[in-house]
Amino acid sequence: MPNAQVFKVHRLKNGLTLLGEEMESVSSAAFAILVPVGAATDPSAQEGAANLMSEMFNKGAGPWNSQQLSEEFENIGVSRSHAAGIEVSIFSGAMLGENLPRALEIYSTVMLEPHFPEDALDSVKQLALQDLAALEDEPASKVMSELARVFYPEPFGRSQLGTDSGIKTVTIDSLRQYYIQRFLPGHSLIAVAGKFDWDAVKHVVETRFGEWSGEQPLLEVGAFPQENKTHHLQRETSQVQIALAYPSVSFDHHDYYKAKVAVSLLSGGMAGRLFIEVREKRGLVYRISASHSSARKRAAIFVSAGTTPQHAEETLKVALAELQRVGEGITAEEL
Repeated sequence: MPNAQVFKVHRLKNGLTLLGEEMESVSSAAFAILVPVGAATDPSAQEGAANLMSEMFNKGAGPWNSQQLSEEFENIGVSRSHAAGIEVSIFSGAMLGENLPRALEIYSTVMLEPHFPEDALDSVKQLALQDLAALEDEPASKVMSELARVFYPEPFGRSQLGTDSGIKTVTIDSLRQYYIQRFLPGHSLIAVAGKFDWDAVKHVVETRFGEWSGEQPLLEVGAFPQENKTHHLQRETSQVQIALAYPSVSFDHHDYYKAKVAVSLLSGGMAGRLFIEVREKRGLVYRISASHSSARKRAAIFVSAGTTPQHAEETLKVALAELQRVGEGITAEEL
């Protein structure tokens, strides 16, 4: 029989948690470091600050400038990325397992001794503004971003990209202050998996992250709207993007996996009910899908479709009928 999964947990005094899964059958290792800083924690009128901060971590840290920092990672073969989400910022990487301790050492410097050079901020802001402008040219992505904004309680519906005015308002001083006040170990997590020495990893985390201190309370999640509502964005295009959202159950609910299966029933590729009823039988759309989104104390089912103006009303009608029909049950074959 295959070995059962064994997860190891080590909690530091500063509130940081280390989670590990050893996998002897592989030669590589991967890590992810989650810090509770994201779009939802951005200061008022500075939406997009967490996204800017994520990019600024690449601009040098400790004894290294940006080029030297990149070389440090290349020398041990780390494939890495940084990203700011809604509620957390994520630093992740993959490499040979033997290089994991060194990778974590470098990341401790990146996260705890960033330079945040003033002369780099303008170019980072310009790239962020370009990403925001590009969203306006992608109606399918724009409608989902707008749907999340009006569906989730503030501030959890914010876009990771921020806003035009918010990005422009950020200064190097406000970004550094945001880092000091919010970038803290309380509720943070380091997860590692693959081929590694648990004791060696634990030692690195204790010695390199142990002096990091501070904690901010997690944001309270407000109530979802109790009544149905609609929202329209007018654009001069030849297509219509339709997006729907309704509350579901999050990952800590006993019906979580039932919800995931129900969404697969709706949108399990070409066998999904939405694809069959809306596209295959009626030819109303060029794309339609449903997905389940789950986060801390909030979850939803999102449905999106792309169609033409003349088919928009019927697309919406048929899609809603299929969503309601799930409550009538499913067949053994579908399951």
